[in-house]
Amino acid sequence: MKHSAECFALSLLSVLVATAAMGDAEDAPILEEMLVTGGKDNIQTLSGSAQLIDEDTLEQFDFSDLNQALGLLPGVYIRSEDGYGLRPNIGIRGVSSERSQKITLMEDGVLIKPAPYSAPAAYYIPNISRMSAVEVVKGPASIKQGPNNVGGAINLVTPAIPEDRQGFIDASIGSFDYQKYEVFYGNSHGDFGYWVDALHYSSEGFKTLENGADTGFERNDFNTKLQWRPSLWGYQQRFTLKLGYADEGSDETYLGQTAPDFAQDPDRRYAASQLDRFESEHAQLHLDHLIDFSSTFKLNTKVYWNRYERSWNKLDGFIGAPYVDLSEAGVDVRDVLGRNNGSLFPRLLGILRGEIDSRPLPVETLDVTNNDRKYGSSGIQFKADYLLEGASVQQHIEIGLRYHSDYIERDHTTRGYLMTAGTLVNDGIEWGSKTINEAQTDALAVFVNDTLKWRDWTFNAGLRVEDIDAEAEDFLNPAINNKSQTVLAPGAGAFWQFSDTLGFLVGVNKGFSPAGASAGEDVDPEESLNYEYGLRYQNGSNRAEVIGFFSDYENLLGRCRASDSGCEVGEELNGGGVEVAGVEMFAEWFLPTSGKLQYPVNFNYTYTESAFQSSFNSSFPQWGNVQQGDELPYLPQHVGRLQLGVQASDWDAYLAFNYTSEMRDEAGQGSIDSVLHSEALSTVDLSVIWQASSRLLLQSSVDNVFDEQVIVSWRPFGARPNRPRTLRLRLRYAL
Repeated sequence: MKHSAECFALSLLSVLVATAAMGDAEDAPILEEMLVTGGKDNIQTLSGSAQLIDEDTLEQFDFSDLNQALGLLPGVYIRSEDGYGLRPNIGIRGVSSERSQKITLMEDGVLIKPAPYSAPAAYYIPNISRMSAVEVVKGPASIKQGPNNVGGAINLVTPAIPEDRQGFIDASIGSFDYQKYEVFYGNSHGDFGYWVDALHYSSEGFKTLENGADTGFERNDFNTKLQWRPSLWGYQQRFTLKLGYADEGSDETYLGQTAPDFAQDPDRRYAASQLDRFESEHAQLHLDHLIDFSSTFKLNTKVYWNRYERSWNKLDGFIGAPYVDLSEAGVDVRDVLGRNNGSLFPRLLGILRGEIDSRPLPVETLDVTNNDRKYGSSGIQFKADYLLEGASVQQHIEIGLRYHSDYIERDHTTRGYLMTAGTLVNDGIEWGSKTINEAQTDALAVFVNDTLKWRDWTFNAGLRVEDIDAEAEDFLNPAINNKSQTVLAPGAGAFWQFSDTLGFLVGVNKGFSPAGASAGEDVDPEESLNYEYGLRYQNGSNRAEVIGFFSDYENLLGRCRASDSGCEVGEELNGGGVEVAGVEMFAEWFLPTSGKLQYPVNFNYTYTESAFQSSFNSSFPQWGNVQQGDELPYLPQHVGRLQLGVQASDWDAYLAFNYTSEMRDEAGQGSIDSVLHSEALSTVDLSVIWQASSRLLLQSSVDNVFDEQVIVSWRPFGARPNRPRTLRLRLRYAL
């Protein structure tokens, strides 16, 4: 299959052409880094919902797990998997959190998933430790982002080029041999600026194998940003080149436990997972050009190229179809590990634990599959900003265009192993390949967004158009599938500042998530009508908002992963109509004080309910036999966080209370106690920071102070824990 190499060459040419316009223009100040929200001040009058976590807030707990950082915001749901956020499961406003595939993920406004159209599962995500801000946009505010805007979008923002010399050495150690080391240095010399950043992040893991092997990970990131800010042909401009490389090696598994085993030791790992190993490499090149033609018109061009390769050698259950007849196939590993199913399959459970030796039969042969995949994405995007100002009216028109191409190549090879005295021994049989396929997608996206400010009102109307052409080819069962989709996604909103401190917002937009390249003709894209309304309050540095949301799905889309049974990898299935409704609350304020201490408080809470609008039987394992009124799986009804702080001149302390309610493992209704479900989790985190000198900062943090561990997920295979109590000590020295 042809991958669009021409796109990258065209993109480079387009950047050069964009700078060739000549004419007179007023000098503009050095152009600043751009945020998709426009910054905290702009958020307060947006006619859609948006939040921003700035660098100071990220530093309060020195987050290295994006899941923890997103816990600061309402409307965002997290399903923990490995305890460190290596491959997070993030959902927004009711969309599936499964491998973050239903949200748009960006770095500096550029799509950052390995293949956001062809295979949108986020097996790679940038490390939050090297970011200076995180933005989340929802509702009409997400019209400018795609391809997934049913729930919203997340933008990870890298540091700006410093105007003066800036650098630091940052070192952390902690429980389970946790280590994080980062070196950053940047400076500007006239029109030129740069920074370089190196980050190492690792742990031996908190889970235990009988043979004493590591269950941890090691990640490395190397990034640099180069910038030239000339005034060419009378126009202030900015050229930015960003280069990055990242790799990971982790002894991570899909295998969990039975509930009784979990109750005895949540951190135990069965011997059947001893060969599980994930390895990956990621490379990126992003080129950004910004030009001010005048004080009212600017053009931003972004060119990007990303490559990602990963192999995940992991237990996939017992040998089954297509290698042997169903009558000879092993039991699905989920059935062995189900709520109380261990007693139904004592021999197979004993093999998984390493307590019973396998007999040379397919039903007792462990399937260890190496999931090898290669991804690529590249493209070019333009965004023009035009500002019109009158006596009482200000109008901001944004026009964007993006051409994007991405691909995925899958090659999954199975090897059989017999459990022998607690060790996996290869059975010597060539089982062959389980999956060999590839998919490629080309997408053209255009949006127009018009914001009108008049007196105390802000009105917004926008339209996004996506034209998507995809092709998938299966090499084991020779077949080629072509899928073309065109969608128009309009949105509109309004904000009324009816007093000095209070404002009202209302908005509606069409949500869209495209069907994948392998989807059949009968599979529809995910579409919804999303409504929101609420109040905003601001008085100085004190802010609060309450926003209600309602999503009316015309069709919910389910996407099969390698860990799902009963469907093929990449297969997509219709879920019909679904309704999701909820309320988001957010507040940050400072308690009154007359002394030198300050007392910041941060609070957020989200209530969500959902219901399928029809009854049907699905081969998608998270849905199963759906009845009208069933709730969506892995969607918590309650999520919240309360953070209290004390700030002095040279020290800070923060205490955070986190809560996530239980979640269904499959669609259903009624009492949750009698069915498979994750458990409610309450944790407390503590962080103390001491600015020992102008250059030296010391920090001590404890995550999960009271060491609470519960079953946070039954997927992929069996009961999985959250991370136990973890102590971290940090030293940061400014250069």
